[in-house]
Amino acid sequence: MRIKMMNVFAVNPQLLELLKEIATTVEIQADFCISHPNYQPWQLPIEAREKFQHLPLELQKKYLSLQLQGFLYGVYYNGSLRKILSLDNSSNSSSLDLENDTVLGIDTSFMEELHNNNFGEGYFDDGWLVLRYEEDGMIVVSKGGLRLHVEPAKHFKTSQSIPNIGETVAIRMPKNLLQKGFYLAASNVEPNPKSKLVRVYFNITHEGAISCMASLTKQLNQLPVFFHFKVLYNPDDYHRYDAGVLYLEKENYAKIKPILSQIYQENKSYFKPEIPLFTKFLASGLGLGEEPEQKLSEQDSFGTNRCQIVANGLLEAHERGYSSVSERLEAIIEQFSTLRINLEHPYLNQGSEDIYDLF
Repeated sequence: MRIKMMNVFAVNPQLLELLKEIATTVEIQADFCISHPNYQPWQLPIEAREKFQHLPLELQKKYLSLQLQGFLYGVYYNGSLRKILSLDNSSNSSSLDLENDTVLGIDTSFMEELHNNNFGEGYFDDGWLVLRYEEDGMIVVSKGGLRLHVEPAKHFKTSQSIPNIGETVAIRMPKNLLQKGFYLAASNVEPNPKSKLVRVYFNITHEGAISCMASLTKQLNQLPVFFHFKVLYNPDDYHRYDAGVLYLEKENYAKIKPILSQIYQENKSYFKPEIPLFTKFLASGLGLGEEPEQKLSEQDSFGTNRCQIVANGLLEAHERGYSSVSERLEAIIEQFSTLRINLEHPYLNQGSEDIYDLF
């Protein structure tokens, strides 16, 4: 049985060509292997393969789905695997080349430079319960199962009186976090949990990351608006199309765009041309995608969401025995159609208004 083609003419032509390429070149092989004529096989070590073959079929299928998603994410979405899996790369991609100034893959001197150019202070978060006072003057507070030791002079508002045990207080959150390969700068404004988030992707050099960190944390905190800006903390990783990601609330986009446009123009020489797959082209090296409202996993991002949809289509075609490019392409498009994601505007959520003008 063939899958009915779902409104192919609404697909962005450039995206359609890329999806055709995926349907043509990406193959699911035995032993959890993903193959592509232009790249080395994406597969498990032999010992791991043998262990996975003894798992229940549902777990095997789930792993294969994640393996396929990871390949699509690294090769097509952000390019992070292109160098590692290139046919002329004979190095062991699983090994880390750590220099003396790195700790567990973190370039400490570079991260210190990022931190020094983060001009944020952090925001005050309400609702922390005071549990007890320590002899050294620290106060133990708790919220949502998280317990912290805080210093009143540093973490409390200057106008706030010393609270009693059992009272709730607002405490200043840190101006930065570390997140899976990224240094993240947090704004001085707390997020609105009801707001819809937008991601702006920066394909920049590591020098550009430092410059953009300084400009964004200064100017966006002066507005002020909520934002997060994260950049890779190892300069050697800046071959990805999403080396930097700016998180914004959609209702603030019009207010932030003039500042973002100015910062882009000032740092244009640091930007490389590519943008992540499925994102909207704002300018060379600058793409945009809305935070997915239909999550496919608990920690789904825009990129993993869109790549998982493509992976689901390829897996369905594989299970049904489809071998032609047209059948495999139809299976991919069917997955987007089921979720009502318009492939003319794949960066938008279902029914979302496109308010994102080009720079």
